[in-house]
Amino acid sequence: MKQGKSFLLDISDSYEAFFEDAILIGIVTSHKSYKFCLRLNKMLSFNFRLNTEIEIILRKKNRSYHFPVYQSDVRHSFIKHYLYDNRNDGEVLLPEFKNIDFVWLIKGAPSYDIQLNEMLQIINSMDGIQLATEIEHANLPNKQNLIF
Repeated sequence: MKQGKSFLLDISDSYEAFFEDAILIGIVTSHKSYKFCLRLNKMLSFNFRLNTEIEIILRKKNRSYHFPVYQSDVRHSFIKHYLYDNRNDGEVLLPEFKNIDFVWLIKGAPSYDIQLNEMLQIINSMDGIQLATEIEHANLPNKQNLIF
C-alpha cells in the first residue's frame, strides 16, 4: 500500500498575530474568580463577565480541565480585556507560572503603558492581592494555552 505524504502545519505566525498589541499581567490573590472580577469591576470600572464561548479546555492525564475566561470590552475602542483563571482542579493553564492565580490579557492596546502602570498600582493596593505584574509573552513556552 502506498504511503501518503504528511504535512506539518506551522501555526507560530498565528500565535504572533494573537498576541500582537497585547499585554499580559500575572496576578497572585486569595480571591475566588467571581469575587476578584467584582472587585475589578468596582475599583477599575470594568465590566468583567464570564464568557463560556471562549473557555479554555486542556486535556492532560486523560482528563479535561476547564479554565474559565472573563471578558470586558472597552466602549468605543478595540481594546478587550480577558481574565483567565490559571488553576483548575490541581492543574494550571500556564505551567511556567504555577504560582499565579489569574492571567489578564489586554488585546488591542499598542500604547497602554501609562494606564498599565496606574492599573498595576491600583490592583497591587487591593486587599487580598499579593502581586500584580506584567508578563513578557514573547518567550512564553505555553502561550498557545491562552488562545481561544
